[in-house]
Amino acid sequence: MHLDVELIRQFLLAHAETIVTWLVAGLVMMLLARFELRRAVRRSAVAMSESVATTVAACVPDIAHAAQTGGGVGVPMLEPVEMQRAEALRRVALDTVGTVMARGRWLEDLGNLRLADDALLQGSGAGGADPLLVVAPQPVVQAYLTAQRSFDEYAAQLRDERREALRLQDGLQALAAEATHIEQETGSIVMRFEQVNAQAAQGVEAGDYQRFLIQKYNALGVREKEIAQERAQLQAQVQQCADRLAVHAQAASREYTHSLTPLMQQLRAAWGHGDSPGVFETWLRETPAQPSVHAA
Repeated sequence: MHLDVELIRQFLLAHAETIVTWLVAGLVMMLLARFELRRAVRRSAVAMSESVATTVAACVPDIAHAAQTGGGVGVPMLEPVEMQRAEALRRVALDTVGTVMARGRWLEDLGNLRLADDALLQGSGAGGADPLLVVAPQPVVQAYLTAQRSFDEYAAQLRDERREALRLQDGLQALAAEATHIEQETGSIVMRFEQVNAQAAQGVEAGDYQRFLIQKYNALGVREKEIAQERAQLQAQVQQCADRLAVHAQAASREYTHSLTPLMQQLRAAWGHGDSPGVFETWLRETPAQPSVHAA
């Protein structure tokens, strides 16, 4: 392939002005882009510096105040930190109140066998450490941990009782299913026995099969009576276990609620008596706890 040099030269001569114009325009655009890039970098650096300064001023108010007033390095840091700690305590205290009250209701729900276990898992309150433990003073933390230990003990006991009640219920359902199967099997034997009798009336010998059906029918009848007795006994056990679980769950909820009174007192004291929410005063007017769940 040969290039037509003369044709290329004529093309360049004919369009020289246009080509030069585009080259100049491209050079100008590159210079403008470089200028804009450098200006954007400078703006980004300034914005980052302002952001850092704002963050420092927000996180460390004393440093910002000293920088603005020209004060010395002897500005005390304790008071702003304590104010931030108190404000954090105010924010999480009411959340903690809601959490512990929900746990009391959850203990009572454990006694309701009609509630599925999946629904109970959502209200167990096992969501990790409470933020209150980070910002609260030691008396509040101690009162919270004491109430938490009480909750754990009640929850463990009620879970064991609930598992036992559910186990008995499963056994009762298994007996009911077996009784239904026996009823169906008995009906099938009766139909086959009638068919064999009809064939025997026509002269077909079926003595052994008839005896087999009779023996099976009698065995199913014996098992049906046994199941009826077992179901009656197990039904009484299930009812007794369910009633006991419900009573223990209600008592556990009441006692756990009562065990929260020291925590409410500490939260009210940490919050401030003058402007504390009414939930603390309402809680402290609760009646004394009922007899222990362990004694039931």
